[in-house]
Parts: sequence; structure tokens; C-alpha cells
Amino acid sequence: MPGLAINSALKHWSSVACLVWFRQGGTRELYRGTCLFKLGSYRPLIEIRRILILVLIACTPLGLEAATNPADPKKVLRLAFPTAESGFDPVRVNDLYSNTITHAIFHTLVTWDWMAKPAKLVPYAAESMPEVSEDGTSFTFKIRKGLLFTADAAFKGKRRELVAQDFAYTLKRHADPKSRSPQLSDLEDKILGFAEANRAAIASGSFDYDADIPGIQVLDRYTLRIKLIRKERNFLTLLANPYSGGMAREVVDHYGIEAVMSNPVGTGPYKIEKWVRGSKIVLAANPDFPAFTWDFEPAQGDEADQRVAATMRGRKMPQIGKVEINIIEEPQSAWLAFSSKSIDSIAVPASFIEKALDANNRLLSTWSDQGVGMYRSIEPDIRYQFFNLKDPVIGGYTKEKIALRRAIIMGFDVDEEIRVIRKNQAIKAEQMVAPVIPGHDPTYRSIVRYDPGLANALLDKFNYRKGADGYRALPDGKPLIFTIFSTTNSIDRERDELWKRSMDRIGIRLEVKKDKFPELLKQGKQCAIPSWALGWTRSSESEFVMKLLSSKTIGQNNYACFESKAYDQYFEDLKRLPDGPERTRVLHNMYRLMEVYGVLGLSSTSIATRLHHPWVEGYRKHPLLLSDFHLMDIRKP
Repeated sequence: MPGLAINSALKHWSSVACLVWFRQGGTRELYRGTCLFKLGSYRPLIEIRRILILVLIACTPLGLEAATNPADPKKVLRLAFPTAESGFDPVRVNDLYSNTITHAIFHTLVTWDWMAKPAKLVPYAAESMPEVSEDGTSFTFKIRKGLLFTADAAFKGKRRELVAQDFAYTLKRHADPKSRSPQLSDLEDKILGFAEANRAAIASGSFDYDADIPGIQVLDRYTLRIKLIRKERNFLTLLANPYSGGMAREVVDHYGIEAVMSNPVGTGPYKIEKWVRGSKIVLAANPDFPAFTWDFEPAQGDEADQRVAATMRGRKMPQIGKVEINIIEEPQSAWLAFSSKSIDSIAVPASFIEKALDANNRLLSTWSDQGVGMYRSIEPDIRYQFFNLKDPVIGGYTKEKIALRRAIIMGFDVDEEIRVIRKNQAIKAEQMVAPVIPGHDPTYRSIVRYDPGLANALLDKFNYRKGADGYRALPDGKPLIFTIFSTTNSIDRERDELWKRSMDRIGIRLEVKKDKFPELLKQGKQCAIPSWALGWTRSSESEFVMKLLSSKTIGQNNYACFESKAYDQYFEDLKRLPDGPERTRVLHNMYRLMEVYGVLGLSSTSIATRLHHPWVEGYRKHPLLLSDFHLMDIRKP
């Protein structure tokens, strides 16, 4: 090909970096260099040793990584949440459904193996499990290279890689008082210098993110070292929680501490595509999330997981390109959505369990004949009614106030709740730690029992006298009105009615106030709710359940606003003791304090029945892993 026309011809070509295999003289050679790429064409022109070769190739511009996520945008997983989210800042949210979303958006250093039993931690954003010092107080992580944040205005047009500093920044945000982190208590007595940094910020009014914290060390771009005050039995499990996910400081600075709740930017498998607060959440696959091969090993003898593994093994993941989540608070609406195939899976509401299972908890042929799959499990959760110790009516530590709370708890029929409202899909709780959580003692029995007769006698003894209308007054003669808060869904309405019947039996006038779940969370953290039914779930160990009544967690997780030096000391002992009789004794003492003071009315642990339509492949649930969209697949028609 003549060379004299080259300069004129090249004015319509642009230059990009590329790799090209070509054959010359019977030899296959690799060219690394610059391709001349004609506008509107996929055919680059390459000049090598004065030979012009025309080749079909895909070229990647310098400075950009090629997308590796194999997720198919046409594969859409449709779900429903029964409760509205509160936001997507992993440092500040503390509810299950918000955390499910943040777990899909942010990389944590470690995560839970999808199938290992018992549960096992594995590397996620880290290259490998950390190097641990001989005394167990130092953890050194190497961050995987090439994990990219999704594109955002905060990065000003540049691609941004996840680095060690991002994990250090997230941890520091928990120490910043302005973050109002509900996880502060998990970290302040573990990481060296963490509590001191928090106290200094409270005293000065601002947190210095550039100041060193001895226990959070960035050794180089990809190396993070975390140093603890002492050896901690469960510290690594904290780093698997979404609140430990790597965050870019530029994003928080760009949006501000409030607006970042609605503008999460992470490196995980998904990103927010659309959010209608309290109504709909749409996630789209992060195009830069690295592909992986589904190669998890099921436990021996677990036939259900064996079938999942046989279906999924060897697939390139993630496969699901979009996740659409509608907030459907009413159980009937959620059940109709699943029945009409508008959503792909459902945790069957208790009120509809008889439409899914027979008397022996087997899937009805109505569903099995359609190929619908079922996954049943005892959940790592506990339901309870808290009683606010700072409330002017039921709060306080005097004998008459304690007697009032204990009478209320004895007057509520938990067995009826399980039978009528939960449809026997729950296990009555004797202790705060659920049966599937390490630390549970199956021999422990609570001193609290349903006994309206004894409740009436206790109220009489402490001068809560009945009036002509049959309702009691306070010892000073003022009206006694017990107020509970609840959401507007039908299950809460049923519980409200059960509470009304229960309180009528012991002569206590009940008032019910309604609000949205996120608003109730806010009020609860301010010790502004007298009593409310809540649940606590996905704890890996008893310590993370028992913190619910530690005085350090008032304003975070201690909605009862309970303060007890004895309980706090037992909690410190619990964190230090190894498994064994002494640790079990400490747990028993904590349960007794909770019962004697009338702090929580324990209800039940859930038995969950989850159904999925046959086109959802690889479906299962992990007791601790919140987000699993990237581990399943959708079979296209």
C-alpha cells in the first residue's frame, strides 16, 4: 500500500492504546502500542515496520479499566420489603432493610462464606484474611487492587480506586459525634485510641479526620492495620458488617453528612439507580464490580444446599443486572404480589402461612406443582417489647414503677401472640439470645410468665387502685395511661388489639400511637417512646445482642434507655470471657436483671418460610449475610 497518502488519510482517525495479535510470516505476534481508530468504525489501522495491517479489535482508552461484571440488565430480581428503609449511609443506619441495601453497595474487608456451616469469614475487599499478631491485637489487611467506586460527581470525572484509606475513613466516621453512629459502642472499647478520639471531638466540637488514631494505621496505599486495646474474641465479625464498608471521603464532603444518606457511592456489586423514599428502591449492577466464579462448597449432608451448588457451580457471577424492591407493608398485598408473580420471592407473612404450608409445614401442592421452592429456617432474631426507663409514666427504678412494668409484662399473653398472630411460626423466647446464636443456653428459663391474676395482685399491692370505670390510677391518684407506639401495618394492628385485651384484664388503660418505622427509630433513639415492639437480628454472637441494654448504647440501640452499673459490668465481663460455664453464668445474670427490672417483654424468635418462583436459581438464605443478590441468578424465559 503506497505511503504517500497516509498523512491525508489519517485526519479522520483517533489514537487509542491497544493490544493486537497478528500473523506475519507464519508467526503469531503481539503488538502493544497505539492504534489509529477511524471514527464510526471498529477497525483500527496499525503501522508496524512500514506494514499497514487492518484488524478487527476492541480497543480500551488509556486510564480506564475494562468492565468485568457479567451481570445481564435483562435479568431483574423483584422483591418486597415489609418495612421502609431509613437511608443508605452505612455509618448511620441501623435497621435491617437499609443495611441490606448498603451491604450490596459497599465492599467490606471480609464477608461470610455463602455456604459454610458453621458460618465462616472469608476475604472480600481484602486479598486474604488478615495477618494477625501473636498476641491477637493487631490485624494487617492487604486491599485488593482494581476495585473501583461507581462514577460520581464527587470524583470530578476521574475514576477512583478503593484503597486502605477508605476503610480507615469509615472507621473514623464512627468516632465522629456528628455521625451519630449507632455502632459506636461496638468499636470504642476495642480499637486503640478510638474512644479518646471521640471524646476529643466532643470536647472541641469537631472531629479531625487527618489526625492519627493509634489503632487505625494506613501503612501504604493498599495496607491497613487495625490495633486493638486487647484481644477480642469477635472483632473480625464486626468488619463483615456493612457499617465497616469502605467509603470515599470525597463523597461525604461533596454531599454533606445528611445528603449522603441518599447518595451512597461504593465499590460493591450494585449501585442505586432509583430511590423513591419509603416506596421503591432500584439497584443496578455496578459495571466495574469484578466477576467471580460460583464455587462455594455446601456442607456435607445438606441436601438443599447440595442442589443449589449443583445448579450454580461454575457460573460467572454476578448474573442479576437489576434489583427492584417495592415497600409493601401490608402482608395481604405482599402475598398477592407473589401469587400474581409480580415479585420473585417472599418471606411468607404469618397471616398467610396456611396458604403456603400444610399442617405439617410442608409446601402445598398448589405451589410445588408450579415449581415454587421453599427455604425454612430458624432466624437469628429476637422480638421484644421495650419499656422506656425514662418515661414519666412507666419509667423509673422505684419499687412501684418496677412493679408496674412487671405487671404489664405478666399481663401480656405471648402464647396468644404466637398462636394467633404468628400462626405458630415462632419459638417462644426465654432469653435474649436466639437458639441459633452462639451463647444461647437451652436450659435457661425466664422467671416471667403470663399471669394476669398475679399481675392484678401486684398492682393492688403497690396502690394502683381501680376506679368505678374498672381502670387503675397511679398511686398519687392521677389517671394511669400506658402508651405504646406501633406502625400502621396489619400485624401491628393485630398486636394493638391483643395489647388492649391484655391490659383490660389487669385494669390498665391503653393508648396506641402510630407512625412510620423510620420516624419511630428516630424518636426511640431520643428516649421519646414509652414502649414499642422491636426485633433484633443477624447478630453473630451473644455480645452483640446483649449490648441492647448497655448504658453505652443509649441513643444507639438501647431504646429502653436502661442504666444499670451491674448490667454494664456483666457486659464488660461477657466481652472478655471465653466460652464456658463462667460466661454462661454472666449471661444468666444479665437476663435476670432484665427480667427483675421489667425492661423488656420478650416475645419470640421467628421461624421463616421463604418461597421463590422457579426462575430464581441458587436461592438460599444465610443467617448473617444481609445482601445476596450477587450470589443468585434469574433464568430468562
